[in-house]
Amino acid sequence: MKETIKTLTVVMKFSDPYHLILVWIICCTFVPATSIFATEPPEDELHYFPSLSFPEAVVVNPNTIYIPFNLAGRLIAVEARVDTFVGTFIVDTGAERLLLNKKYFGRSGPSPDASTVNAIGNTGQVADVEKRWVDTLHWDNLFFKRVQANIVDLTHIEQKKKIKLIGVLGFNVFKNFEIFLDFQLMQIILTRLDRKGSRLDSTAIWEVPYDSLDFKMAGHFIVLKGEVGGQSLRLGLDSGAELNLIDRRVKRKILDQFEIVKRVRMLGAGQNTIEVVAGNLNQVKIGNQFSEQMRTLLTSLSEMSANFGIRLDGIIGYEFLSSRRTLINYKRKKLFFFAYQKP
Repeated sequence: MKETIKTLTVVMKFSDPYHLILVWIICCTFVPATSIFATEPPEDELHYFPSLSFPEAVVVNPNTIYIPFNLAGRLIAVEARVDTFVGTFIVDTGAERLLLNKKYFGRSGPSPDASTVNAIGNTGQVADVEKRWVDTLHWDNLFFKRVQANIVDLTHIEQKKKIKLIGVLGFNVFKNFEIFLDFQLMQIILTRLDRKGSRLDSTAIWEVPYDSLDFKMAGHFIVLKGEVGGQSLRLGLDSGAELNLIDRRVKRKILDQFEIVKRVRMLGAGQNTIEVVAGNLNQVKIGNQFSEQMRTLLTSLSEMSANFGIRLDGIIGYEFLSSRRTLINYKRKKLFFFAYQKP
């Protein structure tokens, strides 16, 4: 069985008004040969039991917590404790699963509660990824049952971001919750949903959204309909993308809206590099949401499209989310947008 993990970094030196930007795009996709969805572990398989808590979170009730976040570069970072390890977790809607840093959770010798899979990155072979099952994941006063965790070497991100990176929180942690990414207040509101996608805590979010947008799911990945230069395109939404990506195969009218700044080298998880084009993508419309300009990398998304079974024309992340207050409801497959609050 082979699985795919994409962890990319780009060092970009733009001319003014840009400055030196260290870019990490974490889009972790674990794709078994027969299905992109995780299966239940054997009954006799041992489990891994970390206790995850967020000391800075405000507990509203058993179904809702408010968690302040900071930015590690352009990645959403929250302070967390897992067992005896205190450090940073990256909130990444583009990651399929909970990822734990092998530096802290790796074990010497074979482990009876883990299996190993191969991983391939955009730029070559990645070291083996260890897979474990978490019976109960504790996130402050919230509980997550039977969460699959992957043990991955994240030390290269630690070094570049200068943080103690414990892990990455992905889709399998959030799928039964609404996640409100509030860049104005620099906080996340996480509230539990029922089977139909309604909040169990009706008072969790008192504001009324001014706009909403339907999306589709490609596996765990959010896919939106967008428009550039009068041409439609499919865009994946990934909070772990510090810059947008646009596929170099898109139509000419779309590329006419892409202003090239320079060529850069992109370093992948396999430590190989590829050359991509950095620039600005103009006049991006997604539903009623309009972005005049977003910093974007021009590259190939063919491998990612093949893994998800759908052609992706681009990926949007921080450049789109940072200027909005966005709520994601996976069960209803809708995004909701909230107005900035007046001081």
